[in-house]
Amino acid sequence: MRRKEPLEVESNWKHPLPMPMPFQPVCVTELEAIEQVALLAVQPRIFMWTDFERRCINNWEFLASVRQGVPPQGIEAELNAWMEQYPTAWLAVDLRDGVMMPSTSKPIEEFLAELPRPVMVIVSRDSQSEIWPNWVLPQ
Repeated sequence: MRRKEPLEVESNWKHPLPMPMPFQPVCVTELEAIEQVALLAVQPRIFMWTDFERRCINNWEFLASVRQGVPPQGIEAELNAWMEQYPTAWLAVDLRDGVMMPSTSKPIEEFLAELPRPVMVIVSRDSQSEIWPNWVLPQ
């Protein structure tokens, strides 16, 4: 028998992901990101996609998410060139409070879900309240 009433689905994730995966970003605070990366057996090369180089955390490398006078297509072209140049690097997207949102031609959630790359979304507070699953390595 088919259900006629709609399923109740919450907008946030109930369970974390064990690792960032291509096409499935994970959400972490700055401290959670540093702690989780430190637990990895092999440290990935991480680039922080943010609006200002000084915002990079933990000695991660800088990748500009906005540039004055550059349209979203130009920022996306730079990101695509970065993906070709660093095929195994991870992307940390800076969505912390006070940081300008990356310049993209489509909504950020949709854009990040299409990236064939491990992506960490860095937020200021409670990473479990976001639309992306939290990143928690299995103990």
